[in-house]
Amino acid sequence: MRLLITVFLLLIPSLLSAQVLNVEKVRSDSDSTGWTGEVAVDFSINKFNERIIKLGNEANAAYFSDNHSYLLLSSLELVNVDGNSLISNGYVHFRTTFLRKKTFSPELFLQYQYNDNYGLQNRALAGAGIKYSFLSRPKLTGHFFTGLMSETEEWGLENNQTVTNQFIKSTSNIVLRGELRSGVSLLVIGYYQARPDRFFQPRVTSENQLNLPISERLTFRVSFVTTFDVDPIIDVPKLTYELKNGLVLSF
Repeated sequence: MRLLITVFLLLIPSLLSAQVLNVEKVRSDSDSTGWTGEVAVDFSINKFNERIIKLGNEANAAYFSDNHSYLLLSSLELVNVDGNSLISNGYVHFRTTFLRKKTFSPELFLQYQYNDNYGLQNRALAGAGIKYSFLSRPKLTGHFFTGLMSETEEWGLENNQTVTNQFIKSTSNIVLRGELRSGVSLLVIGYYQARPDRFFQPRVTSENQLNLPISERLTFRVSFVTTFDVDPIIDVPKLTYELKNGLVLSF
């Protein structure tokens, strides 16, 4: 009965919104300038070692000048595991894209993240790379990004021990955005992250997002994220998934 209620709640278009840990959902390909952003609350169900229900909030802001763009993303979630424990996770991400309208655009980014569900106490990273826009049509756009990042992680283990890792990693993604019909859009994202000395042992993420407009500033959003990590840091499944839906308010 609890599972049926959970699935039913996921299908109710109340004041809920999807959120992700990548920047591509809120990146704009438009020619407009100025400020834009999103504020939302979130409800979701996903599967790791246990069944997990999340409630959280997200705030994203972006500024687009004539030549450059600046993105600030933040998220905080409260997580209920099997109905009896409350944990949390969150992140802050800042990214600058230079010469954003050019075919090749340099990017710099910083991120801080924690995730009690995984035992990730702290993660801080900084990186840089190049974004290549290979497709630009009125209803279809695409770009590819590749770069390097320095990552420091602190993991908490069951015996109260802490493991600290420092890595240099390559990070790449490919993004396709398309308009299926007036106002209805589909976003497809693929991520590939790996250490250069273990390039074929990556963390791979795939995401599909469907946006259905309700009004000028209100959108119903559904997303499905799948991640496969060849060599997880701690004892979690190599394959995880997450399904989210809800409403997002844009400004």
